[in-house]
Amino acid sequence: MGHKNFTLQSILFILLLTAGIFYTLSIQAQHNNEFYNDGALVHIQAGAELHVLGDVHMTQPTGLLENNGLLKTQGNMYSDALFQQRGTGTTLIENSDVNTTERQFIAGSYAVRGGTSQIGVNDGSFYNLEVNNSQGAVYLINTGAGTTSQYVADVRNTVNFDPQGLGANFATNIVTHDIGPSGALAYPPNGSGYTAEFGMMNTTSGLTNYINDTWHQSGGNNMSTMDKGYVIGKHRRAISPAGGTYGYILGLDPSNPVQNNGNNKGLQYLHFVFGANTYDVLSGYYEAFSPNNTMPPGVECSGYLMNDFWGNRHGEWVFNDINNVAAGGAYEVKIWPQDPVSMWAGTFYTISKDDVFEYPITSPLHNDCGPSPVGLSRNGFNGFSDFGVVSGLILLETRIIDILASPVSNKYIKVDWTTSKELDVDYFVLERSTDDADFIAITTHPAIGNSQVEQSYFIDDHAVIPNINYYYRVKVVNVDGSVDYTHSVVASLYKEGQVETVNLFPNPILDRNATLEITSTVDKNATIFVYDAIGQLMFSKIVVVNKGINTFTLDTKDWPGALYYVHVYSALFSTVKELIKSE
Repeated sequence: MGHKNFTLQSILFILLLTAGIFYTLSIQAQHNNEFYNDGALVHIQAGAELHVLGDVHMTQPTGLLENNGLLKTQGNMYSDALFQQRGTGTTLIENSDVNTTERQFIAGSYAVRGGTSQIGVNDGSFYNLEVNNSQGAVYLINTGAGTTSQYVADVRNTVNFDPQGLGANFATNIVTHDIGPSGALAYPPNGSGYTAEFGMMNTTSGLTNYINDTWHQSGGNNMSTMDKGYVIGKHRRAISPAGGTYGYILGLDPSNPVQNNGNNKGLQYLHFVFGANTYDVLSGYYEAFSPNNTMPPGVECSGYLMNDFWGNRHGEWVFNDINNVAAGGAYEVKIWPQDPVSMWAGTFYTISKDDVFEYPITSPLHNDCGPSPVGLSRNGFNGFSDFGVVSGLILLETRIIDILASPVSNKYIKVDWTTSKELDVDYFVLERSTDDADFIAITTHPAIGNSQVEQSYFIDDHAVIPNINYYYRVKVVNVDGSVDYTHSVVASLYKEGQVETVNLFPNPILDRNATLEITSTVDKNATIFVYDAIGQLMFSKIVVVNKGINTFTLDTKDWPGALYYVHVYSALFSTVKELIKSE
């Protein structure tokens, strides 16, 4: 059976070994008591507790731990890449009785050694893992064992960062790197430098499998300077093929400035929202100083020039799927970056993938921009790599200040737009959609080309039928081949009792109020709500809408430059319009 150098402190447990049955009861505690399993079956039955005052060693192909109770160790945990672990019990790593001033670590391969197909097959993972080290960290050490040596520790159900529930400042981080016995080695400045990886192999979406982490304990506030209870370094998650929302509570050393103007680089939370997919396992880390900060300017966000990549001063998230699925399904990404020191500057922000602008290679995602990088989202992605934040302050030289869509005599829809100035414009393309997502070009219109005064244009669309919302946008095609898009507007032919049209102008606005125009066929009451891009209510009012054309003023003079959503509700209709205010 190999080593027998162990003293076990226990109230009730049964230890079964393949070579026989042993009952151990001890009230003696020694600092160096260790438990070795060199290839045996160890069974902890439900309701039983096995307390180890020293280290735990699990090795060899025949080594199997069936834990249906509680295994608590005051020391470290070691294994090779052959040992297996099963059961639905809990492993608690805690130094409350002995080793109270020392670090604790997991070394070897307490992990699922591969993707989800290896769960229960080639699997040394914990079912429930609890970490409660007095120094505030449990480390993962890559010993180089096995073909997936970086997978040091995984859980199949839950991880609890604060088993005693004492609060975020008492939680324990999981650090996927070894800093040495005395802590003399520095934390790597970037996630790519961490040599081990912690995994959540429960495919259940959401964050219910993460207990007492910083994100939950601070109510989603990621701007703390005392972050504990998250994964420092690399973290992977098993993804259900049915999809769902999968969060990553990861970051870097919260006390390390990391080449970033003194900014805290602790918890960097983000999540992905999947539909049906084939990604299986998704692995990620955070880079505090991006190696790629030379992104060329690009056009996104309804005509704003996004020319400031934040990777060189904030950082970026790097993700890869374990099975290298190039197109495993579309998804949305949403981020909560932590920068409590530096002030983010910009009019609009958007998320960049692969450190490049998707525009004009794919359709511009103008609805996926926001006035703040915190809680910023973007959808329509497929495949994985880098995700960073870009911001824009500069409008293109050619500016469309008004675009309206209106039904005329209940027979056709007229689309009007106005440019405040034009610079080397070739022509305009009118695009139409019925879902505000998939637009098709329906006609073109020549441009003046170069002008420093307002120019007005219109196109009549007769290929429409009643009771369908038609969304329109205008693409500006420049002489050099570059393009720009307006935001979308909506209109429909109507029947008696329905709203005819809702228009919002001017749009964008600079230093004046906006006008909301509602044309109705009947008298009615309506409610107007205005929200900013993160859902904060900016304006609300109940109005009387009379038959005919009604105009209402939105007092926007004190609003910051941002993207806003104007909602109009009544018993007969509802619609949402975008309003852009420039700085």
